[in-house]
This record gives sequence, C-alpha cells and structure tokens, in this order.
Amino acid sequence: MAHRGPLVTAVVVVGGLVGLMTANASGGLVTAGNTTPDSEKVAATGTTEPTTTEPEVPPATTTEPPPPPASTTTEPPAPPKQAFPAEAVYAGPALEGPLTIAVAVQGDEAAAYLCDGANVESWLKGTAVDGTVDLKSKDGANTLTATLEGENLNGTVMLAGQPQRFSIAIAPAPAGVYRGEGDGTTIGWIILPNGQQVGIARTASGPAPAPPLDPAKGAVTVNGERVGAEKVSGETTFG
Repeated sequence: MAHRGPLVTAVVVVGGLVGLMTANASGGLVTAGNTTPDSEKVAATGTTEPTTTEPEVPPATTTEPPPPPASTTTEPPAPPKQAFPAEAVYAGPALEGPLTIAVAVQGDEAAAYLCDGANVESWLKGTAVDGTVDLKSKDGANTLTATLEGENLNGTVMLAGQPQRFSIAIAPAPAGVYRGEGDGTTIGWIILPNGQQVGIARTASGPAPAPPLDPAKGAVTVNGERVGAEKVSGETTFG
C-alpha cells in the first residue's frame, strides 16, 4: 500500500482552502453564526412569495334620511254662510232677563227694538250682511250682534254694559215690530207670534207700558192723542 507524502497532503489542504474561500465569496458559506443566507443574494438567486395587498375599503359615508313628505291634509272648507230672507222680522225674549227683542232685516240693512215693557228700551240701526247683523243705538251706548243659524237668529245685546243673550225666530205678520210717533210721544211695540205684546209709550210724563195695538187699525190713543203705528222694516231709520 502506497503512502501519501507531505507534498500531496499540502496540495490537498491548499486546494480545500481555495475551494472554501470560493464558496464563501459566492455567499454560499453557512457558519454557526450565520444560518440565514444574505437576503439580497437570496433575492437574486431564489424565488420570493408575492406580496398580498388588502383591497382598499371605501370610506363610510353618512346619508341624511330624506325629509318626510309634506302633509297633504287640508282644513275642511268652512260651511257656507247663510243668507237672510229678502225681508223678515225675528222676535222673541232674551235667554236671561226681562228683555224682549225684535230685529227686522231688509236687503243689507237692519233695525231693532228691545224693551222690558216697563221703562227700559232702545232702538238700534245697522247692517245685515252674510247672515250677520251688527247694530247700535244712536248714541252708540247699546249694541246688538247676531248670526243666522238655521231658522234662528242667535246673538247678544249689550245694554248699559250688560250682556243679554238671545235666540229668536221669524215672527210672521202681523207679528213684528211697530213704532208710533206723536206730539211729544214715542211708542214701540213688539208683537210675538203668539199674539203677546211688549212695548213702552214714552211721553212727557215718562215711560209707561204701551197700550195694546191692533195692527189692522194701525193706531192707538194716548192722553187723548191719536198716534199712528207703522211696521218697522230693516230700512227704517230713527230720529
């Protein structure tokens, strides 16, 4: 068996060292302190996993809810206003107190008389429009306002600052309101549908209950004086 001489051994050692240095220069040397190849060399010589990118999420948007639809509810139409007859007289007692009230309407005019049959009375004049009357006395102290509701005229009299409510119906002829004037004498009558009469005769001696009136005769006698009586309409004016 042949033995290697020192020269051969030296050549082998030198060749090994050269090979080791070549491997280290190419980046392929793995040592105990470097178990991971250089990343740049790996990138150049190996295959890397593709980078996964998450899809971009669009930003959340806040949308205001649409406004509620406008209400389509409408107010019911007001009932049509009633119209007065071309000519009529409404008469009857107040709901409270001793007053009796008569209101005559004709066209767009109205006249009224109210009294208690003893010493309180007032003549009023005004308008009758769209089923409503609005009247006042000559001095403006007393007023009457009323509205036609069905067959009745409903309203309020303000007499000497005191309210008197009423609801009166049509008083067909010969019922109605009458007025007589003489020498220093003024008489007012209200004749109700049942024939009852309420009135005041105002003379120089003061107020007193009016004497009964026969509408067919159209006159009475007061203190020896004959006083004619005329039916009051909405157009009648008072001096």
